[in-house]
Amino acid sequence: MTSPRDTLLNEDATATAIFEAAKRLLGPVFLAWEPESIWLELSDHNVNMDATNRDKLMAASTLIQTGGFYWDAAAFENIALAFNDVSIAPDAIQEASPAQLAWAVIEAALLLHRELQEPGEFDYEPARYAAVSMHRAGFIVAPETLAFAQKELDKLNQGNRDLKDKIKQRWEKLDKSKLYELELAETPIDTQIGYLSACHLYVEKRAKQLQREISALAA
Repeated sequence: MTSPRDTLLNEDATATAIFEAAKRLLGPVFLAWEPESIWLELSDHNVNMDATNRDKLMAASTLIQTGGFYWDAAAFENIALAFNDVSIAPDAIQEASPAQLAWAVIEAALLLHRELQEPGEFDYEPARYAAVSMHRAGFIVAPETLAFAQKELDKLNQGNRDLKDKIKQRWEKLDKSKLYELELAETPIDTQIGYLSACHLYVEKRAKQLQREISALAA
């Protein structure tokens, strides 16, 4: 069993676990408080979170209280970064990677379901942002979680239709439970499979971590 205090002080904890721990310690009413009031109340419980965990809690709260993650590029980026243990630096240029975006989309949906809310449909700005991130990383086929950005990614890649279809066929046939054993050659298709595999494994790792943390809090 992990206490809410220990979770809030764990710099590696997922945003969902941080949010759940805060709710258990302060009650759900904390969602209506200003950030400074939250930090003061947590301090009274001998909890002084670092900047990254504060960003996680604020990102989770913002997700639950607004729909910006699904239509605003800035909210999409900031929540994605926070959900991947990256402290938000307003004056710095920060871009979430495809793997980070893929995990953020999944964690956002899981957190909203826990709060009895339905995830939204992604609008143009998040789709464009995800497409640019994938394009810069060399993706031709979007990971399943980022499929909402495939059309925008196609525009950036300008072609590669035959290659895209071959990549999708190869990826769909792979046993995802054996990706660690996958041997890849230096070919265009295998390079793309490598990108998709790395993203899939990252998301899988984060999902297992979230499940462990929530289970430990509930024990």
